[in-house]
Amino acid sequence: ISGRAVLWLLGQAGEAEEKVTDEEIKMLVAEAEHHGTIESDERRMIAGVMRLGDRAVRAVMTPRTEVDWINLQSDEAAIKRLLMESQHSRLPAGDGNVDAMIGVIQTRDVLAALLAGRVLDPRQHVRTAPIVHDQADALDVLQRLRESDVPMALVHDEYGHFEGIVTPADILEAITGVFRSDLDAGEEENAVKREDGSWLLAGYMQADEMAEVLGIDLPENRDYETVAGYVLSHLHHLPATGECVDAQGWRFEVVDLDGRRIDKLIATRLPDGHRPMARR
Repeated sequence: ISGRAVLWLLGQAGEAEEKVTDEEIKMLVAEAEHHGTIESDERRMIAGVMRLGDRAVRAVMTPRTEVDWINLQSDEAAIKRLLMESQHSRLPAGDGNVDAMIGVIQTRDVLAALLAGRVLDPRQHVRTAPIVHDQADALDVLQRLRESDVPMALVHDEYGHFEGIVTPADILEAITGVFRSDLDAGEEENAVKREDGSWLLAGYMQADEMAEVLGIDLPENRDYETVAGYVLSHLHHLPATGECVDAQGWRFEVVDLDGRRIDKLIATRLPDGHRPMARR
């Protein structure tokens, strides 16, 4: 379906066979860009839509470690403090702990009640939100968000543990890339090309985005989503800063760790003929 949609966008509707491969679409899009039929930004957006069609929602969600949430059992002072400090217009609401999410609160509803002098009762402002499995197809989740009264879905794993949230903004970011305005002070983009031709990569960058930047292929049945996961799949252990692994014609060096998490890497192209997958 996504292949036919892309072909239709390029004016080829009705001429394509029912089945078309990703590679054929990529070749068609590249040719269209080469001939000026589409712009480079349009080509990148089409590539983003194609990537999204292959992703589980886990790959595009905001993970629980980065989610602000309201504990409905907190006292009034703590809830007021959270509302004042949070920059988000909607917050997931949990009943006592992060694995007991029951819905979403729009902060303006609570603030309006406070300004009106009413007693703070956050439970009455909880709105029902879609609950989705972390392996659900990202495009299916997008459809659920479109049909929901609350543009935020709560993501849970197979054991019922809360894993994060997904919003339309997360989906858009997966297609277009990170907006500079969304970067924290001092934070760099996911992939930055250096003067020597190497790439500084964020560990949380999606692996399929990295593959497009570096021009490599990834297995379809992979068990990782990020650049950090890609490197760990070749290292088979938690690395130390400065440790390297060679894979698919590139050397990946871990240059920064955040605790045990790979935060930053440098990818350097290896000379031709270098034996792939060699580790040191």
